[in-house]
Parts: sequence; structure tokens; C-alpha cells
Amino acid sequence: MRTSLLLVALVMTACTPPVALAPTPFNDGPLQDELFAADRAFARAVADSGAPAWNARMATDIAKPGVGGLLLLRGVDPVSGNDKPMFADQSRLLTWEPTDAVAYSDRRTGVTIGRSAWVRSGARTDTISRGRYLTLWRKQADGQWKILLDTGWSDKE
Repeated sequence: MRTSLLLVALVMTACTPPVALAPTPFNDGPLQDELFAADRAFARAVADSGAPAWNARMATDIAKPGVGGLLLLRGVDPVSGNDKPMFADQSRLLTWEPTDAVAYSDRRTGVTIGRSAWVRSGARTDTISRGRYLTLWRKQADGQWKILLDTGWSDKE
């Protein structure tokens, strides 16, 4: 019986496809600086150009929780369509600043986390609401960072 169980275990192990290990976080100052710079440049571009700049930073395989977080949207068209109402009201502007950046061992993946705020467009000191965000980035072959996943939430007031 023991031999049979051992044989079954060995066969199952041999037949199991290899699993790719996920990249692990690590400290890499220059790569973290790149992530901070990419996120800050993204914030400036969106402040200047709105939805076009927002959509331009999306990777083709972007994913984002939909309304209420119940549905995961995948791809540029569904995500940009879902985000379109954010830019419809020209009297307000989404601003953000990264507070943390984590690079991963594959040197192509990273995360930025930070604080966000909706402010009145004409007076950036007039805050409508505050929140937090998390953005997962992937470095492209041309060196540009694109967004794989983006999500945010409002602070409870």
C-alpha cells in the first residue's frame, strides 16, 4: 500500500506542469525612482490633458475593478469606457502623489501606492474628496512604464 501511494505521488508530481514563480519584491533604488517618476509624470499628463493621457498609459492587457468592485474589467476599451465619466465633469480634477514604490525581481514589474484627491479645477486647494490608490506597472520593451492594474478608494469622512 505504501509503495502504491508513493508511486502515485511520484507520477502525479512528474505529470504536474511546472509553475512559474511570481516575481518577488526587492529594494532597487534606481528602479523605484523610475516608478515614482512614471507615476508623477502620469499625474502631470492627466492634469494637463485628461482622459487621453489617462488612456495612453494603459497596457493593452490592463485590468481594473468595475463599479462597486464586483466585476474585473480587462482591456483598454472596457477600462477607458468605465473611466470616461471621471473626466466628464470639467469642474473637478483628479490629482495624486505616490508615497511608496515597490520594484519586483523581474525588473519589469512594480507598484506605486499613494494619496489621491478630487479638487476643483480652478482652485487646486479646494478639495472635494480624498482617497488612496494602488497602481501595478509593467516596463515595456521601449522603457516606458504602462499600467497593468489601477484601483483607488475614497477615505471615509
